[in-house]
Formats: sequence, structure tokens, C-alpha cells
Amino acid sequence: MKIGDKIEFYLFGIRTKGEVYEVDKKTRTVNILSEDGYKYPKIKTFKTLPKKKKEIPPWYILKK
Repeated sequence: MKIGDKIEFYLFGIRTKGEVYEVDKKTRTVNILSEDGYKYPKIKTFKTLPKKKKEIPPWYILKK
């Protein structure tokens, strides 16, 4: 992912669109500016969600 990419991510289980404004390669996270203007920091990318509900963050990217 690069800065300026438009992506879809999950916000409290609801699919939302946003734009990447910062990429942290050390922690492998991205910061996203959503369509409604809020900034969501340190969004992790998952291939599959963790089985334990408490390990699922409030916002995340789900790769297919």
C-alpha cells in the first residue's frame, strides 16, 4: 500500500472506504483517513480474523 491509495477497511465490523495517509513499515500498519473525515491510526492487515473476539481490533483490513 502506498500513500494516497483508496482502500476498504472494517470499522467496528462495518465495511468503510478511506485513503491511506501514512505507512509504518516497521510495525506493518497504515493510518487511514476515512470518507467522513476521521483519522484511524495503526490499522493492521489480516488474512483471517483471530478466533478470540478480544484479539480483533476495532478497525482492521481484511485481505482476501
